[in-house]
Amino acid sequence: METNEKKVKKDKMSKKAQKVTHKHEEMPDFRLFNQTMKEVQMRPDFVPEKQRIDMVLIHQRDDKSDEASRLIRKCFEDKLRRRYNFVIKKERIGDLDYKLLHCPFRSLCEIAQFVNLEIPLNEHPDEKSDTSEGCCSFVDKFINAHFFDDETEDDYTGPFDMDRITMYKNYNNPTKFFRPATRSFLVHKILINVDISKDLKGYSVFDSLEEDADGCFSCGRAKSLKELRDAENDDRELQKFNLPFLIMKKVYKESVVLHEASDVGRNNDEDSAFEGEDPRELEELADDPRALLNRSWTKLFKFQPLWRIRNYFGEKIALYFAWSGHLISSLWIPMLFGLAIFIYGLFKSINRRIQYEEKHLNASSLLDTIKQSFDNEVTPYFAMVICIWGTIFLEFWKRTENSWAFLWDVTDYEINEPDRPEFYGTTTEYDPVDGFEILKYPMRYQFLKYFTSGVTLLFMVLVVTASVLGVIIYRVLVTVDYCSVTSPELCLLTTTIVPSLLNALSIFILGRFYDFLAVQLTDWENHRTQTKYDDSLIIKLFAFQFVNNYSSCFYIAFFRGQFDEDGIVGYGSRYRDQCEGSCMSQLSFQILTLMITKPLPKLCTDAIIPSLKKWWRKRPSWCCRRGDQEPEKKKREETFLEKHVKKENLRDFTLSEYTEKIIIFGFLMLFAASFPLAPLIALISTAIDIRIDAWRLLWIYKRPIAHMAQDIGTWYTILNFMTFCGVVSNGFLVAFTSSWGNSFSPKEQLWIVIGFEHIALIIMFIFAYIVPDTPAGIALKKRK
Repeated sequence: METNEKKVKKDKMSKKAQKVTHKHEEMPDFRLFNQTMKEVQMRPDFVPEKQRIDMVLIHQRDDKSDEASRLIRKCFEDKLRRRYNFVIKKERIGDLDYKLLHCPFRSLCEIAQFVNLEIPLNEHPDEKSDTSEGCCSFVDKFINAHFFDDETEDDYTGPFDMDRITMYKNYNNPTKFFRPATRSFLVHKILINVDISKDLKGYSVFDSLEEDADGCFSCGRAKSLKELRDAENDDRELQKFNLPFLIMKKVYKESVVLHEASDVGRNNDEDSAFEGEDPRELEELADDPRALLNRSWTKLFKFQPLWRIRNYFGEKIALYFAWSGHLISSLWIPMLFGLAIFIYGLFKSINRRIQYEEKHLNASSLLDTIKQSFDNEVTPYFAMVICIWGTIFLEFWKRTENSWAFLWDVTDYEINEPDRPEFYGTTTEYDPVDGFEILKYPMRYQFLKYFTSGVTLLFMVLVVTASVLGVIIYRVLVTVDYCSVTSPELCLLTTTIVPSLLNALSIFILGRFYDFLAVQLTDWENHRTQTKYDDSLIIKLFAFQFVNNYSSCFYIAFFRGQFDEDGIVGYGSRYRDQCEGSCMSQLSFQILTLMITKPLPKLCTDAIIPSLKKWWRKRPSWCCRRGDQEPEKKKREETFLEKHVKKENLRDFTLSEYTEKIIIFGFLMLFAASFPLAPLIALISTAIDIRIDAWRLLWIYKRPIAHMAQDIGTWYTILNFMTFCGVVSNGFLVAFTSSWGNSFSPKEQLWIVIGFEHIALIIMFIFAYIVPDTPAGIALKKRK
């Protein structure tokens, strides 16, 4: 009886799964396209398509003990061949099998039409750009020759239509028709949407494996096939068996996109994505995009080649570098102003020492010297400038972002965004737009998961609070019990520098742990689209990082010494955590320590460790070179694949980079009044970091999948939030924490806060109102 009930349940689940229909799985009519391409191939200027490796799927060598995984791979690869005409070649190196996938031009065109991709149209001879030379032509030529190295492609574009292939640029050259990033995007789109859940029924061996509850799946390390096909709960009933699912279940080890050919890459003991071509043909075929990027992108004193970044890595990564470049350009004004204020304060501090003829430099005088360098009567003006700068930065970025979105043809991308392949549902419903059945996940389950994530975040915030409290207790105990019996220099080290380092270490450890936890929670929440998934993950990460990075600074700035009449956590009035004079000097030390130490772990993981790993990988080849028995072509391909697999995965590049940069932006906005050198440190660290990022993207890490994006998403809302918080924070810093504000009565200090905030907010509102979101030139082009 129990067996029959299970069988009935399985039949119902199977019927439900078959209801879900995807438009891209319907075979379109290629007759007109095929006829047009035959005519194009007869033209003398037609360039035949070069076979290249679009993707590499890697898995453990097939053996009899892993029959289920082998058959699943066969089913998946057969469907790629049958439905999309993929060319799949196999290479075996050691214990790994490499499946080299090539997607033909027709299948790429099909997916491009399915996603409504914008493709450049043929050039019109009557539409030439204005090449007249103006009064600034000499300056423009000088800048372009020495600081700018990019290729602007302001082509007219239109939605792709396979039946009108001759309308588009490079229609006679299939290899160059799609940009490298677009090709990567389209191939990935195919692989994440190929669903073999129904195709698996065609293999009789699976029926017996389903009945075996103890069946092996992926060498016994994952669930049995029965558990995969018939989930124990209804939440997993309608999940697709696509490439991400197969990788998750260890059917494939990973998928890899290979880099383009490059002379620089070959000099670095690398190879290319083109299979067995002569190096001269590679240069002609791929135009060496990595060498062109390397020539300017990794150089500190050159503008970023954003068009080339977009063409090679996609719009999502290109927008991140465009935002970073915009941040660097806008930091020059607050950096110069803050540097001038620091020099002014340092000059006053030195004069004070000369005036009082200080012979001995103790901890108190050193802190006083530093405090006057950062904290003086000009501090309120600098705080106001930073608040206004934050608004100007955001308003002009919005204009820049809209310009790039229009020029890169991704203005309406999120409107047409498809479902995530990891999304699953418990039932189906009809899409009110196109009438197709889509997966549906109940809102009550989603709400419960959101609530659980919120509780987890609250718990981690409490852990951060406990960590900050532990550092405070340490500092108070050392100050009272240790400083009285030691030198002023050691007292300064143990009470100011060491607590700052402990706090930085706590921030790093808790941040890494919560980053992992946030990803697991967001995966569990089951978001339908990638944008919603990213937004949820961003909010979790930022909310925690805000508390983790800034809680100690807020405590020093506003709460230290205010509520401990009975001593810290009841230790007695002798153990009070107070500042000598104002807390501005300790806050300056804390900001300085965090802004310097925070990039160091990232520098190690992004540059130092990958360089050491690369050196170590090359080291054994000096004494253990390959024999010459194999053909040169095959030997070179295998060597490249081995090297490429050993490279680190980039993971979610933009997420980690935005988080890092916006935390630095927060130190700048929230505590500007206490540390005028913050813009200088932010400028230097960001400028160096994006060049390191460029280097590791090109040469150190595996090539990421190219993704589209029309904006920076939720990060813009977070930046707006930080700017508003900066107004409030700096108002209270100026009035209650700075030495300038301490000369006023509490009532006057409150009026200073109100006046500062109102003036800053009014000016910010005026700038936000008068600066249009879209440049006039772009708005005119949109109307055409």
